[in-house]
This record gives sequence, C-alpha cells and structure tokens, in this order.
Amino acid sequence: MDLLEAAAVRAWAAAARTALEVAADRIDAVNVFPVADSDTGTNVLLTVVGGADAVAHAPADALATEVARAFGRGALLAARGNSGVIISQYLTGFARALPAQAGAREVAEALAVAARAAREATVEPQEGTVLTLADVVSVAASSAADAGADLPTMLAEAVAEALRALRRISALHPVLRAARVLDAGACALLVVLDALARCVGEERPVHVPLDWLPTSAAQHATVGPSGGAYEVMLLVSDDGAGGAAVADTGAELRRRMGGLGDSVAVVGGDGWWHVHVHTDQPTAAIAAAALGRREQVLVRLLAGAHAGGSALHDRADGRERWGVVVCTAAPDLAAWYAAMGAVVLVRCPEAPVRSEHLERAVTDTGAAHVVLLPGTGTEASTQPSVPGVLVETLDASDEVRAVVASLALAGEGPTAQGRAAAQAALGRLGTVDVASPAVATEVVDALVRAPRTTPAESLTMLWRDAPDDELLDAVVAHLATHHPGVEVTAVGPTGHGPALVLGLD
Repeated sequence: MDLLEAAAVRAWAAAARTALEVAADRIDAVNVFPVADSDTGTNVLLTVVGGADAVAHAPADALATEVARAFGRGALLAARGNSGVIISQYLTGFARALPAQAGAREVAEALAVAARAAREATVEPQEGTVLTLADVVSVAASSAADAGADLPTMLAEAVAEALRALRRISALHPVLRAARVLDAGACALLVVLDALARCVGEERPVHVPLDWLPTSAAQHATVGPSGGAYEVMLLVSDDGAGGAAVADTGAELRRRMGGLGDSVAVVGGDGWWHVHVHTDQPTAAIAAAALGRREQVLVRLLAGAHAGGSALHDRADGRERWGVVVCTAAPDLAAWYAAMGAVVLVRCPEAPVRSEHLERAVTDTGAAHVVLLPGTGTEASTQPSVPGVLVETLDASDEVRAVVASLALAGEGPTAQGRAAAQAALGRLGTVDVASPAVATEVVDALVRAPRTTPAESLTMLWRDAPDDELLDAVVAHLATHHPGVEVTAVGPTGHGPALVLGLD
C-alpha cells in the first residue's frame, strides 16, 4: 500500500479496539502514574471505542482523511482519564495533518504533528511516558521515510523501534523506575499504533501481538495518589455560550486547571474541548471551565472504584459491587456525592443532561448493575441504555432524596442490599422546606412527632447556602435532649431552592 487508504483507516479503528479489549487488563496492571488506580487500559479502550463508533458511522465514500478525523473526534468526545485524553489528542493531531494523498513521508509528518499535539495538551509534560514514546515513533518514522521506506515498512519500523525503546523510556520517569513497570499510557499507544501498522500492511485478519505486555500485576512499589483527590472531566463547546470569549480557549483552560490541580490535559477539535484534571476543588474546576457551553461534567473520587474489570471487584463478603451514578445541578455537592462512592454527573446551566451523558457516567462505574439517582441534574424520564448493564433508577428526583439515598448506599455498601436499603429509606422519607432556618428546631419537632410506621433514625439538613454551624449545633443539642437516637447529617450548599430542606428517615 503506497498511500493511506480509507479502508485501512477503518480497519485501524476496528483493530485498535479489538486489541485494546484484550490488552486493557494487562495495561491496567502496570498503571502507577499519574495515579495508581489501575484503569489506564480501560480508559484508553473506552476512548478508542468512541472513536471506532464514530468511524462506523462515517459515510461509506468518506476519504481517508475524513475517516481519520471521525476517529479522532469520536475519541476526543469519549476520552477517559489522563491517558485517554492525551491519546485522543494524538489521534486528532494525526488526522488534521493528513493530506488527501498520504504516503510514507506524509504519514511520518502526521505522526510528528500527533506527537506535538499530545505534548501540547498537557500542562506539565512528563518524560518517560506516552509523550516520550510518541516522540520516539515520530523520529523513527521520519528516519525510515527519509531512507526511502514505503508506507507499510515505515510504520512497521517505527513500531518496532518504539517497542525496543519502551522499557528504556519508562525508566526515565522516577515513579515508573521505582515501581519497575512500563508506562501504561505508552503501552496503550503502542497497541494502537501497532494496529495501524498491521492494517496498512494489509494483514487480514489483523492480529496485534500482545506477548510483550505483562500477564499479571507486576511486583512494584506502592505508589500513593498524587495531586488532588478528585478527577474532573468535562466537555466545553468553543461557541462562546456561557462564558466570555478568549483568544485561545485551550490555553486558557490549561492555565486555569493548572492552578487548581495536576494531571491536567486539555484537548480540542471541531469546536470542542475535553478537560481533565485531578483536583481537591472540583467545584472550582467546573466554574473555571465556563468559557463555553459545559456538558458531560463528571466527578469521581480517585481513591474510589474506577472503570474496568481489574479495578472493580466483588466485595470481600462475596456480594456483587454495584455502581452508583448521581445527577445534580449543585456543583458544590459534587465532591460530597463522589466521596459517597458515586460517579457524579453535574448539570451546568448552559445545557441539559442527555442520555449519552448518563450512558457515559454509567459506563464509568465499571459495574454490570448500576443505581441511578436522578437528583436535580436530569429528568427522571431520561434513561441511559448501556449494553450489558442493568440500570435501576430510584425515586430520587430532588436533591434531598438523592442525598438520603446516597447515605443509605454508602452505609450498606453499593450492592443489591444497598440498593434495597436506599429504596426503603426513600419510602420512609418525610421532607419539609424551611424558609427561615431560625425555626428549624420547631419544624424538626413536627417532623419527628408526625405519625410513622417506623421510628425516625436520621435527619438530613440540606442547606442552600453554607451550613450554619451555630444553628446546626443547636439542632443537634435539641435532638439529643428531646429525640435521642436521631442522628443529623448536614449537606450543602446547593446554591438553589429553599434556605433549608429537612428530610427525616
């Protein structure tokens, strides 16, 4: 094959997806940087799946450049995690640099552009990672093209050189060197590029060998999480809606996120920006991204369950672990819900939550059974449909009900039993809006004394503004004196609704 053909790009997307489905667990096993959360392989797989799905919907007569652009854009919109975001930008940069007629030299130049694009996507590029591997591929491809190699030979030589250099590259990074593992992101990119080389080489069916990957978790040093406790990912449309126009949206997003956390990656294409950051301030990160229309805003606790088979096992007691998705229109509550173990989907004012956003959140739980708490983030009628995943939507269509259900799930555990406990708590729940928090103790008395089938055990206080510590102490003291056995949980601020909502279970 002298020129890169559309059929080869289509085959590449499908082959990369198939290879990553096999390789994901092995790549997860060596994932220790930037966070040892064992999900890089799964994140890149889900990223490439988004790209492959977009390619499948590209017109049958699309040119190679058009198919490559669909691959990159689909990957960008579906990107997961730091490595997924970087690889999506790599694919986007590669596609943008492809001319209508791309032979060995032109594809080598596109690989160089892809490497630069991936590096520019990060605020603090780290050597010894996927970025270094991309540079090695670029140099090897250029050298082979300059020597007169045809397209299949050039790509095969570039991949072979990257494979030879992988262990040396990984040893450049102190964390990876101490853990004695390969860089997970570099491994994932190598799988993707090997698929390209074999498709251009007209290998049918395409088989990407993975014998160089470890088959089980390496014996490496324990690496604790660095940077922020939460992962925030969101899309920003570059149409100016929701924020003031800036000269360079991507650069401004990187600057803002760089001041809030680490593992920052911002990638763009076709008017969209995908933002990724690890931060202790998810609310601030969401607000800082208001340079356009914000969509698909996802927050999760890095130390919690992550997507992927190797990261989401059954509990020690043998009960199957369920995923939890909470939707909210209160960015300030995102960290609280995430700390309860949920993947949190935050609705921003610029755009509604759509079914594809919910499907993304459900997929990110990595679970075959998922509890969905609609909260104030979405309409209860908006239902996700994810193949192979059973989603149960509980009657938690406002913030206080979502909070109560989250507490029940966290207390019992995200299991079938936890779902039952949350459903039961919602069935017993009595709520009242309080316009003036000063009368909170009187309202509490009325709630507790109202006829109930079971004794009240838990009082939830949902604050519109920051919780009033003095008033909260007064309510706790009042309960201890007049209604012993009723515990209090204060959550807020919601930023909307009544000054105070009381929920009694």
